[in-house]
Amino acid sequence: MYLLVISGFITLVTGASLYLNLQKVENQYRQLAAVVARSCFQTIEAMRDWNFRNGGVYLPVTREFRPNELLKDPLREITTREGVRLTMINHAQMVRLVSNMLTEERGIRVRITSLTPLQPANAPFDWEKSALEDFGRGAKEVFGVAGPPDRPVFRFVTPLKVERSCVRCHQENRDRPEGIRGGVSISFSWIPFQRLMEQNNRQIWTLHLLFLSVSFLLIFLLGRKLVFQINALHESLQHIRKLEGLVPICANCKKIRTEGANPFDQTSWSSFEKYISERTDAEFTHGLCPECAKRLYPGVDPGGGDPR
Repeated sequence: MYLLVISGFITLVTGASLYLNLQKVENQYRQLAAVVARSCFQTIEAMRDWNFRNGGVYLPVTREFRPNELLKDPLREITTREGVRLTMINHAQMVRLVSNMLTEERGIRVRITSLTPLQPANAPFDWEKSALEDFGRGAKEVFGVAGPPDRPVFRFVTPLKVERSCVRCHQENRDRPEGIRGGVSISFSWIPFQRLMEQNNRQIWTLHLLFLSVSFLLIFLLGRKLVFQINALHESLQHIRKLEGLVPICANCKKIRTEGANPFDQTSWSSFEKYISERTDAEFTHGLCPECAKRLYPGVDPGGGDPR
């Protein structure tokens, strides 16, 4: 019984430690992925600011780079002296172009989205919409893992505050320059982080199982000795308990009556030696005290000398 209680306690503690360690590892890798996403966002933000401060960049008009019909700027399209037709790429277009490149080459998807987008392509997905609504309630950023088990994706959304670069195209933000225009969502594969996390989890499982095995071995080896000592102590206490309390003894012959027995039944009375022997490990030897020896054998000197 004692061993089962100890084993159960150790199993419970080990299980709790295993659960907490696994949760800690998962949280650490989520935080690591969030750091990667923040770094990507900071790079995108610096690129947007550079584009705005320099009034945009111009690229030759091609099938890939076409004039933005929503960009209201008299210099949206220009033609060089050589007759090359150029189109302005503003900060929002640059983000989309870089996002397409990152998606194709790195598997990182970057989107600028808003609850009131100018372009239908920038309309938020359900998870992006939920994050944008959280920003309105004071959230600083939203991230997590989603998708099917075989293709999990890490999603990160951070708010995009209204700046001077936004007011030029978004006139509705002119009266709230400190508000949140929308958000930048960044998503990439969670699989590389998952593989590293699984390696750490295997080590954690191995350490906990090893600890549990060693604990059970020690319980088996040392527990048997402990149980034996407990049983021995219990038996000693039983012996002590049997000797406690009032002892009904005959005033004349010194026989002792068995506890709870009929005092008028002679078989209920036993000799003092028998009573003690049955309840302890004591053994009796017999002799005569000087007084009894003198009374029983008056002619014999108990000291061995001459009685005269």
